[in-house]
Amino acid sequence: MAPRAPIEPYVAVTSAPALGTDTYVNERPLTEQDGRGSVFGGLLLAQAISAASATTDPDFYAYTSTSSFIRPVVQTTQVRYHVERVSDGRSYATRIVHASVAAGNTDDAAVVYVATISFQKRQGLAPEDIAAGSGRQQVENHRTGSLQPFTPEDEPFDWRPAAMELGDLPSDARTMGFSRSTTPLSSSSAGGSSATATNLAALAYMLDEMLLVVVIFANPEAVGPESRHVALAVTLNHHLWFHDPGVRVDRWMMGERRTSCGADGRVLIQQKVWDHETGRLVMTCAQEALIRLKGGPNL
Repeated sequence: MAPRAPIEPYVAVTSAPALGTDTYVNERPLTEQDGRGSVFGGLLLAQAISAASATTDPDFYAYTSTSSFIRPVVQTTQVRYHVERVSDGRSYATRIVHASVAAGNTDDAAVVYVATISFQKRQGLAPEDIAAGSGRQQVENHRTGSLQPFTPEDEPFDWRPAAMELGDLPSDARTMGFSRSTTPLSSSSAGGSSATATNLAALAYMLDEMLLVVVIFANPEAVGPESRHVALAVTLNHHLWFHDPGVRVDRWMMGERRTSCGADGRVLIQQKVWDHETGRLVMTCAQEALIRLKGGPNL
């Protein structure tokens, strides 16, 4: 076995069943930062991911971590990481990690850090394994008189659905898929600012195509067969974050879409897009939409 790298003891945790189910502690004692009087926050971030990862299948990897530092951690020999198994699906899993330290000489523990960590199963599927045109056909199967997705004549993007995860709640719904321009962009070969502008503009167009479909998938009973109960579906707000000016929309990209909230007819959708070849995150999107149902109640 190869010797451990210096970073490994810093991020490692060990199981502590005596402290509770799915509870872990740091392997290496934590020390304060010079002049700060508190433990480096990156240790808590890393160890929380290590603890959460220990409760998932090895084929799953963490892809998002959202956390809050509740109170500073002074020098301590042990931090407890209690992992809550929020959801386990075929392709996705979610964990909440509460980090705590012992309060004085008692057995009580004070929470110092909380993280919500999402996991995704490694995909062995390639875009070429999925039939061309299957993404558009998926949308056609759910359209109705009141829900008419934009269908350009020349089909500028090739959409290929890879996975769909539906849970007991609408907020559990997630879809994954591949997409790219059906032909290479002429400006990409020239490079420069023109190519950047064209690719980012095309990416903005692509991410809005069929975006509301994830809400339809998440609420099958409410929207009815072929979405026939939908009276209105329009976008209210749209926010984009472009992370890579060198993105090429004529190369395969992997996108994830999910919906997290629905109230009084307003729904919230999140989307992320990665370059399939490099794995680099190229775009993040959040959209608020209005979906009205015939006769109510709304989503």
